[in-house]
Amino acid sequence: MASRDNQGLHISLILLVMMVLGLGIVAGVFYNANAKAQADAKQANNAAQTAQSSQREAMTNLNRLKVMIGHTEETSMEEVETQFANDVASFVADENGTPADIQAMSYRKIPVELRNKYATLEQQLASAREQVNTITAERDAARAEKASSVAQAISAKDDAEAKLRKLTADAQTERTSLQNQQKEVLAAKAGIEGKVAQVQATAASEQAALNKTINEQQQRIVGLLKITEDLKPKTGDRPDGKIVWSNPRNKTVWVNLGSSDMLRPQMTFSVYPFGQESLVDSKPKAMIEITRIHSGNQAEARITQSDVGDPVMPGDAIFTPIWTPGRSEKFAIVGLIDIDRDGKDDSETLRDIIETAGGQVVAYVDGKGDIKGNLTPEVRYLILGDRPTDRTSEGGLKAYTEMSETARNNGIEAIRVDQFIQWAGYVGAEELVRLNSGSRLEEIEAAKEKEQAGFQKRRPTGNSAF
Repeated sequence: MASRDNQGLHISLILLVMMVLGLGIVAGVFYNANAKAQADAKQANNAAQTAQSSQREAMTNLNRLKVMIGHTEETSMEEVETQFANDVASFVADENGTPADIQAMSYRKIPVELRNKYATLEQQLASAREQVNTITAERDAARAEKASSVAQAISAKDDAEAKLRKLTADAQTERTSLQNQQKEVLAAKAGIEGKVAQVQATAASEQAALNKTINEQQQRIVGLLKITEDLKPKTGDRPDGKIVWSNPRNKTVWVNLGSSDMLRPQMTFSVYPFGQESLVDSKPKAMIEITRIHSGNQAEARITQSDVGDPVMPGDAIFTPIWTPGRSEKFAIVGLIDIDRDGKDDSETLRDIIETAGGQVVAYVDGKGDIKGNLTPEVRYLILGDRPTDRTSEGGLKAYTEMSETARNNGIEAIRVDQFIQWAGYVGAEELVRLNSGSRLEEIEAAKEKEQAGFQKRRPTGNSAF
């Protein structure tokens, strides 16, 4: 029994010794592996430090090179390459602008290229100097030739003066001859006076005929005066509206008409004193032009013509023959329309005035003297220009007579063009800006406000004039 216990103890001891040996071997292997790993790590660390040192040295050298070629250390290589390409293009390109081969160039080669270009320019300069010398020689030759020409001109001048002296002598001889002829003319005067007496007798006969013509013209004047009386404004012409607010200093007024009355910008009106109900034999005190429509019965206008001593005031009446609140009027035109009295026909201007205010020209006479359109009872006025004559327009005279007669038969009132223009409030084409399909009202208003030098527009309150 004791023998078995010893044997088990021996076995346990042997196993323990073997385990100790195994652990020692494993520890030795791990120790050697750790020592080798530390040696490898130290070697790698030394290599990394060497690489970092080389990299820092390379970066230092690169920065020094950047500074040497005109850049800063912070400049990127992309910027350096771009600048290099620009330098090559600026300094190395040939005279024809052909770019250099950037791949074959360097900053050391650029001075060489510049030196070559300098040598070429030196040769060109020498050639230019030779050309200058040649031109100078040609100039000197031209001056010599000019001096010769001047001498010839002086000689020609002397010859001309000699000829002048000869002509003067000849003129004196001719004068003497003319004096002799004058004596002969005086002798013939007596005979002419006899003929004058005969002419005077003939003139007396013609004077009698002329007196007859004068009597006929006087009778015509009487008829025209009657027509003129008929052309005066009728009592039916009443104001179209009135001034509700006025600022004479800024030449701005407001009227009691608007979009509900079919009022349009650029329509013009004549202004009459407060309480003027009938326009018979009355003269307007001012002219206005509509500039902006604010509401159905309120609009803004500018004063285009006025009298400082009689300013436009609230309550003053406004009138135009072109337009009636709420509808478009129709008109007819005949005769020579000369608005500005410059002798030229202004029919187109008159039509523009009417059409700008929404009116219609339904009958007129064309350049051939033919009547275009029809005169109907709906026509408000027949606008009369200067009466044509047989000399100015035979066809126009016929059309003038025919349209005047048609107007009387249809109960259409006739009005002189100057009276019509005065009523319409028109003061001249330079005062108006005509609208067309491409016009923008807001641009016209902005330009107008700019002209008024900072005046701040405001809506009127009450009936104050300021």
